[in-house]
Amino acid sequence: MKWSKTKSTLESFLCEKLKGRIHIHATVYRKFHDSPARVWITRDGKEILSASDVTYSVEYEKLYQQIKGDKTIPYNPDWNIMFQSAERQELLKAGDEAEQILTNQNIFESYHLYEPLMTYSSLSIEEAWNSENVMIKAFSMFDRRVGKRRLKQFTLTQDTHPLIVDFYKIRCDVEGIQKRLESS
Repeated sequence: MKWSKTKSTLESFLCEKLKGRIHIHATVYRKFHDSPARVWITRDGKEILSASDVTYSVEYEKLYQQIKGDKTIPYNPDWNIMFQSAERQELLKAGDEAEQILTNQNIFESYHLYEPLMTYSSLSIEEAWNSENVMIKAFSMFDRRVGKRRLKQFTLTQDTHPLIVDFYKIRCDVEGIQKRLESS
């Protein structure tokens, strides 16, 4: 599906009070190596979410290097031994940890946003609302299929992802609903 069609479909899911105020944008930097992309969402012209390949790559590499320290995979002529080494497993864990930290800091690569947004229109509101994907669940906070009653029942916990919290607060503010924060 073309991006323009996807964008208009996604924006058609917005609740009445956010229509025309929330916009989804995407670009590809074709003159860069591997054509990195950027996807972002604005509210009243102010950026509320950005997913940039360049920013993510720089931040990921800095964090990964910091976590892994001076660990390396010792050379062995048998590649299978190197591939299955404990050192390689530690480096993979360091990469996963770096990715999780960046996700918790709302630093995303474009595919973290682009892929879920491409599938959003095919989901029922229950699937979106209960999704394990942070982007899908966050965007569902803006969905017109989520009514005030459901928003009032939603409770933020200490482990709710910051992006979901931000989108929930935006929706509650425009709807005039008191936010609920669980203290556990």
